[in-house]
Amino acid sequence: MKANQYIRQDNSAQVGIGTLIIFISMVLVAAVASALLIKTSGVLQQKASQTGQETTREVASNLRVDRIIGERDYYVSLNLDDSGGLLKDDGTNLTELSYTAPIGSYVEIENPSGNASSINITSSDAEGFTNVNHSVAAGVVYACYFAKPGTYKVASGTDSINITVQQDNYDYGYISKLHLTMSLGPGSEDIDLSQLIVYLSDATHTADVNYHLEKREGVYIANNTATSEYFSISAIRIRDDSTFDETQPALRTGDVMEVTVDLRKVFKFGGAYSDPSYAGLATRTSLDLQIRPEAGSLVILELTTPGSYFNSKYIQLLV
Repeated sequence: MKANQYIRQDNSAQVGIGTLIIFISMVLVAAVASALLIKTSGVLQQKASQTGQETTREVASNLRVDRIIGERDYYVSLNLDDSGGLLKDDGTNLTELSYTAPIGSYVEIENPSGNASSINITSSDAEGFTNVNHSVAAGVVYACYFAKPGTYKVASGTDSINITVQQDNYDYGYISKLHLTMSLGPGSEDIDLSQLIVYLSDATHTADVNYHLEKREGVYIANNTATSEYFSISAIRIRDDSTFDETQPALRTGDVMEVTVDLRKVFKFGGAYSDPSYAGLATRTSLDLQIRPEAGSLVILELTTPGSYFNSKYIQLLV
């Protein structure tokens, strides 16, 4: 045997193993990155799709206000004191004990404090009128509508006034209600009017009004009345001649609906900015009206009442 035997070393196998490790690492990193990219792209696709659908609804929901009619009403406004006696609307003693009013007028009695008081309204010459005995609780406003001519006696405790309702009397007063006729533009999606919000401002008063829809024991109930907080909805035309459901007031293409806002009650009794002296929308008065549907663009309208109402009960404010 040779003393100095030459042994040949081959390092190529180690280099191959290192390359394999690096390759596997790159594959793993690429797999993780691909998974993140796929997940991110999926989330972005869902977001883009949702955003596209919402944008389509916003653009496609084209709510139109075809016209606005102001309705004038005559009110005899009274207050009750702690003992149930009658006072003027501002809380002072009565100076007038008789009033002359047109057909369709109201007597409005507010009980701002104290105990419930009994209101008696009688008439001896108003055809078909049934005498009224009504208890007005504290914090409640009671209104009686006079649909027929005659002389009515309104009594509470020892106080009473007479209201003579005349057929040919046109002293209707200021605008107290707004009737908004609404429809949808071509290609518009359906709009749920129960989610509608109406913003009102005349530079002195401001309020927002919605629809009174609530759930009782799992069943939807709609108090479809224009009050100091809510508007009412009525159907003028329904495209398939179906019956109007006040718990599902959907406005569809071809439908025509009317939204009624009792402007006087909204500004006089409603919300934190109520004005007990508010009598209605006077002549030469500007009113800002904004209508916010659940989906779709905001409808902004600026109205100005005419310089005179003359003898008209209904005033066209927007054509």
